[in-house]
Formats: sequence, C-alpha cells, structure tokens
Amino acid sequence: MVNYYKATEKFLYNYNSLKASIENMKQEIEEIEYLGITALDYKQEPIGKTYAFHSTTENEAIKIANKKEMLETRIKLLENKLERIDRAVEALNEIEQKIIKLRYYEGRQWWQIAYEMKYSEKWCKELRRRAVQKVAIGLFGEDALIKDFPFTSPQNAKSVI
Repeated sequence: MVNYYKATEKFLYNYNSLKASIENMKQEIEEIEYLGITALDYKQEPIGKTYAFHSTTENEAIKIANKKEMLETRIKLLENKLERIDRAVEALNEIEQKIIKLRYYEGRQWWQIAYEMKYSEKWCKELRRRAVQKVAIGLFGEDALIKDFPFTSPQNAKSVI
C-alpha cells in the first residue's frame, strides 16, 4: 500500500532538485542542438554482402533524436508534476504554505521556523503534518483521503463521504 504522506514529503523535499533537473535537461537539449551531427566519415561505413548501407551518421542522428525526444518527455512529465505540487500548495492557507516553503523548499530547521512563525516547534510540526496531508490529497486525490479514515474497507469510507 502506498504511503501518500511519505510520497508527498519526498516530492516536497526534492522540489528544488526537480526544478534544477528540468533546467539541466533543457540545457542538455540545447547542447545537442548546438553540436548537431559530426561530418560524414565513409571509412567507417560497414557494407555487407547484401549491400545494405548503414550510415554511422544516420545511426548517430537517430540516437540523438531519440535522446532529445526522451529528454523532452521527461521534462514535460516533471513540469506537470511540479505544476500539480504548486496547485496543491496554493490550496493551503497562508500559514500552512509558509511552513511548507520554509521546511521543504528552503530546508529550515524547526527552531528557525518556529521563531519566524512565532509558534512553538510542536505546533509548527502539527501544522506541517496537516498541510502535508492536504497536499497529499491534492496530489493523489481521494485515495489519500480514504487512507486516513479508520474504516476497514475503502467502500465503507466512500459511503461516509
């Protein structure tokens, strides 16, 4: 069974790293486009008895195109994930948003967060727990909500909702 709370925390802790990853992949695509394909070198071209011609340049071009397509797909998927995280965090109240941003995006210690928020560390941790649960529901939907109900089966929990 998926632990939605832990999965959500993992995404929040790695939010900035995921953004950096997107930028790095975009730069890699730029490098691929800038460097292009090397010049033809017919000395290395294999020709078999079937006289089938397999160009090293063509093979390299296909490899580069595939890599570029794979990077573009990964970028789009990560951007979509970050947009979903942003929407889920934006749905929180201001205090919850600030705690999430200080703890996960900026990596602050609890005493620093408590000082800035003017709350006790214990209350900040409780607000964080509630906020992460809300973000989990925003990311994973009803499944994350149902898991929090103390019912024996999801069908019983759905009938209560």
